[in-house]
Amino acid sequence: MVRQYPPLSSLLFFLTSARTLSFTVAAEELFVTRSAVSRQIKGLEDHLGIELFKRTKTGLELTDKGLDYSNALSPIFADLKTATNALLGEESSQKLTLGISTTFNATWLMSRLRRLYELHPAFVIAFLTNNVDTPGSPVDFSDGTMNAAIRLGYGDWPGCSSEKLLDIYVQPLCSPELCQEEDSSRQASNLTKHNWLHYKHLPDLWRNWYMDAGLVDFKTEGQDIILDNVTIAVQAAVDGLGIIPMYRPLADHLLASGELVVAHKHMYLKSDAYYFVTPDHNLEHGPTAIFRDWILPEAATYQAQWNSEHVNME
Repeated sequence: MVRQYPPLSSLLFFLTSARTLSFTVAAEELFVTRSAVSRQIKGLEDHLGIELFKRTKTGLELTDKGLDYSNALSPIFADLKTATNALLGEESSQKLTLGISTTFNATWLMSRLRRLYELHPAFVIAFLTNNVDTPGSPVDFSDGTMNAAIRLGYGDWPGCSSEKLLDIYVQPLCSPELCQEEDSSRQASNLTKHNWLHYKHLPDLWRNWYMDAGLVDFKTEGQDIILDNVTIAVQAAVDGLGIIPMYRPLADHLLASGELVVAHKHMYLKSDAYYFVTPDHNLEHGPTAIFRDWILPEAATYQAQWNSEHVNME
């Protein structure tokens, strides 16, 4: 039996949604309606018989199979763009294969890539993504698949050059119904009245925050609820199930939308941060150098402005 492969258009819709983790943003990028994106994804899932996304009110998360599929397709589509440019005699494409978390990609990088493409119209990025950011997780360049990566860690990956992009601050957030905005002089005692939400892969995040805030032996009078999925944990906070410590500035879009508010004014600066990482032997790789020379000042400008608006005002 000859297998009928999915239409190229549905794969493009899937890849765009996987990069942005938003049907709405994908629709804007593809110049179609959100419902058109949703129909294409549903049709692709039906065709494959596989769920590619987990859908929540706060956005999307790739399933494990969706993540694997996205990582397999991204280099193929990047090569397709490169081949098309060559066929049409246009400017030679500069292709970069970048390892990155879906969260960092969707919440910070994607909205800024337009500026990179304006400077380098033929630049092509193939994304190899992971669903969970764990501080200090290894980065593997041994098979030559990735040219560079953006990783959460301490800047000490062996055999690699690493340069800091963004600091990460931890701050408790919650739904507006749970904690009114005007209360966030945020007496610490208010936090103990509610459930605390925890990420399974970051078991010490709450403790690190309250110790940094000078709150010894601090604990909730409610329940400690441990969740093994970041998207579900955030959704639980939006739905008012409890207070959650989140990374800023990556959570700022949820504050801007009003889905979450600050539950306590103290922000804890983590010792780990986001770094641009590349193997030492790859420093002269043209596309890597182009991306590095763009993203480092982009991140530095953003960090300075964010600090002036948030950290220096604390």
